[in-house]
Amino acid sequence: MKTVSRALLGLTIAAGLAACGIFQDQTPEFLSFQMDGNPGDVATVIYSIDFVSGVNEIGVTRLEIFSADTVVHTLPIDTVIDIRRERQLFIQVETPVDTLHVSVRVDIDDRNIFAEMGDIFPELPWRYLYVFNRPFTSDLEVVF
Repeated sequence: MKTVSRALLGLTIAAGLAACGIFQDQTPEFLSFQMDGNPGDVATVIYSIDFVSGVNEIGVTRLEIFSADTVVHTLPIDTVIDIRRERQLFIQVETPVDTLHVSVRVDIDDRNIFAEMGDIFPELPWRYLYVFNRPFTSDLEVVF
């Protein structure tokens, strides 16, 4: 009788863990980037998945970018980027002349991981870094 109740308990725990999603693969596949602002405003966006990053002894994350795509977007921006291979992405948004008032949302697959509103100023780009299962800080030093 004890063996049957232990087996039943084990099956119940396993079913509960499966229902919670613990056994699901959390490896990222797609990153969705959305930026809203005044319709018609122009932003220059740099996208890169080809970089190395690391945190130095004073807590600054340094990125060395090997290749990147630069796109001039007219707001709003709504794009999906395949990150299955590299599992990382760097985004830098610049405004050529005027301050941009924006709201930004970043989703990994179907999970929201970033949502914020604010301003992007000329000469002070907005940056976003996503790396899967590696440490990084919000203090970024970028080398192109």
